Amino acid sequence: MLWLMALTVVTALPPPVPTHPGFVDAAQLAAICSADGPEAEGPRALCLGYVTGAVDQLLARVPGRRPATVCPPADLTPKAAVDAVMRYARFAATGKGIGAADFVRFALERAYPCPVDRSRR
Repeated sequence: MLWLMALTVVTALPPPVPTHPGFVDAAQLAAICSADGPEAEGPRALCLGYVTGAVDQLLARVPGRRPATVCPPADLTPKAAVDAVMRYARFAATGKGIGAADFVRFALERAYPCPVDRSRR
């Protein structure tokens, strides 16, 4: 009976507040990556570095972590990764509060999905 009361209390609690999105959210990253004009070199370099770091993190093999969800081609360049992310920039406008790293993962999972292992049904 005690476990039922505890379950009732736990399920009645509101969902937790989303975690801190990080230093940059999705909308800010899209704005940085789409910088234009004479002062765009700095923001574009920041974009390239951010996306490259996010890709490195996504591709890191860590024991005990779930399998990779992004399977880019072996010849993927940092510029191609930024281009792939920016193809989904329209989703970033509504991404206030969504971390830029999560947005990069979202975009790259769609741009470079891993093959589905149909033998594991």
